[in-house]
Amino acid sequence: MDKTYSGPKALTEYILYQSKHKADKSYLILLVQGILGGIYIALGAMGYLKLVASTLDPGLGMFLGALVFPFGIIAIMLMQAELFTSDSLVMVAVYDGRTKFHKIFVILVLILITNMIGGILMALLSQASGVFNEQAMTLIIDKAIHKINMPYGQLFFSGILCNILVSTGVCLAYSCRDEIAKVVVLWLAITVFVLSGTEHVVANMYYLFLAYFGGADISLISIGINLLIVAAGNFVGGGIIVSGVNYLLAYKDIEKR
Repeated sequence: MDKTYSGPKALTEYILYQSKHKADKSYLILLVQGILGGIYIALGAMGYLKLVASTLDPGLGMFLGALVFPFGIIAIMLMQAELFTSDSLVMVAVYDGRTKFHKIFVILVLILITNMIGGILMALLSQASGVFNEQAMTLIIDKAIHKINMPYGQLFFSGILCNILVSTGVCLAYSCRDEIAKVVVLWLAITVFVLSGTEHVVANMYYLFLAYFGGADISLISIGINLLIVAAGNFVGGGIIVSGVNYLLAYKDIEKR
């Protein structure tokens, strides 16, 4: 690695390094870090929901909630947990011929499943502890029913847009040397994502299961369909578009090295 810390070339080299690091991890470590990733995202989502439900002005509530939600992904970055959406960037290693697609696919599926375990655990704890009052649960159930009833095409493309935003934020954080700078750029990017209202599969895991345990008229099958479609869109946004474009821009320099 040279002294350049930003730009597609430095970013792609860093992601290639991270890809090898992830590939060398044991499945047990990935399992624990994936569960933590789901828990951290749920914590940020919990703060978001509390603010939205308790603020009289819906616009102000959403803005304040958007400022709180990034806590989850910042915790993931600093505590080295694993998150499906940002981990989609490891597709760079496939483009560069460093690993096979099936190996990356297995890692991403494992992280997706373990993120869901963390989200379900937090949904159960939120419900059992009474974190949300009746007014908040009404909002959560309405939000979940809206997500379940969204057209599949809209879900998919919303998932793509979501992970273009999230993965770009992660790329910006990767390009920063200082921890404070990483936090600031990631905070800004995730705030924009939340304000956009696009679909993030791991956040949806918490929202939908929280509503399900709260008595929402939604089925486990409909939850599963929603999560699969959004996950596919998130993968395209991060694993194909963001990582693909950065690799294309860096390709010649990477090949020379």
